[in-house]
Amino acid sequence: MKLNAVRRNRIVNTSRIIREIWTARSISRVDLSRKLDLNKSTVTNIIGGLLESKLVLETTEGPSTPQGGRKPARLEINRNYGYILGLEIRPESYTVVAVDILGDILFSRTESIQINADNFKTVFFKIQSELEIELSWIGRPLIGIGMGVSGIIDAPNRIIKASIPLNFTEPFDLYREIALQSKVPVYVDNDANSCAWGELTFHRTQNLKNFLFCLIEFRDFTKSSQQTAIGMGIALNGKVYYGRNCSAGEFRSLYCNTEDNAGQISLDYARDIPIIEEPEIIERFIRELSQHLALFVNTFNLSQVFLGGDLGPHMTERFRTILNEEISRNWPYQEQVDCEVRFSTLGDKSVAYGAAGLVMNRIFIDLEVLDAEDIHRFGSLELVGNDAL
Repeated sequence: MKLNAVRRNRIVNTSRIIREIWTARSISRVDLSRKLDLNKSTVTNIIGGLLESKLVLETTEGPSTPQGGRKPARLEINRNYGYILGLEIRPESYTVVAVDILGDILFSRTESIQINADNFKTVFFKIQSELEIELSWIGRPLIGIGMGVSGIIDAPNRIIKASIPLNFTEPFDLYREIALQSKVPVYVDNDANSCAWGELTFHRTQNLKNFLFCLIEFRDFTKSSQQTAIGMGIALNGKVYYGRNCSAGEFRSLYCNTEDNAGQISLDYARDIPIIEEPEIIERFIRELSQHLALFVNTFNLSQVFLGGDLGPHMTERFRTILNEEISRNWPYQEQVDCEVRFSTLGDKSVAYGAAGLVMNRIFIDLEVLDAEDIHRFGSLELVGNDAL
């Protein structure tokens, strides 16, 4: 089902208004009209629907006019409107976070469970059903679910194209198999891309544009076997970059020998396990990865590098030092490279939190990407107006 032009235009304007209120946290109708270059009647009409749906609240906490008198009415997003679930799906477990629509975490947990291509759909609906019951104490409706999954993900079309950890060898149409059968919108993206969406969405006031999120996870396959998983989410001009085949961010070290190295870096897995328990190996790992990150930073003139995942306190400051060294070493000019190295404060919750940010971006910030089915399930007919599709 396609939306007509008038309907689509209204959704786009609604999206812009919500984005501006959400970013500003508190703003007047006059300022909205001026900043977005929208007719005052258009703003008033759309705000009326948002107030009626209770997504937006009206307050009078702004400063009085210079002449005194009544304080101007200001608009804020209603954090109690609903909550969002973010999931990181791994072969041996899942991590979930529940956040309100301003990004504050209400609940989080990691649960052991075996997940693969064969049982993915069944396990998802089981998790969704159990969490909705368990989280009834939140007292708000669930309005969307996001998933971060390792592999090549066609996020715009919600297709898992391939995932080695989850054993997806053929494309899985998550939109048809899961999203269309769910009562709330469901989205999926690569795990590192999810982290990048989290930074873009929840750090919206920082106006992030061009950065890289490097996700590092140490996965235990057996008691004596561990593999390092490295993924990169790339944001260019305020949007996550997917590439032509949605495989942007897939990483393998230039130093890998195809015949000798099964992993993504040149360390010998038979000899160098476990990585996180050997200081010398950690040093080699950080140095090799930093050399690659430095190349990306300087080639794309990135403003930030975010590091997240299974980075313990013994790794963070050393990582910052080495990465800054490699960025400078890779740069041929006199002036210093202006790139900030930052660490995700959420650690092993980075992917799940980012997946919640992906949902937030889709259903509040970029409403124009929603299709008609999502609009119906989200209940945003009231939000954007009651005109028929």
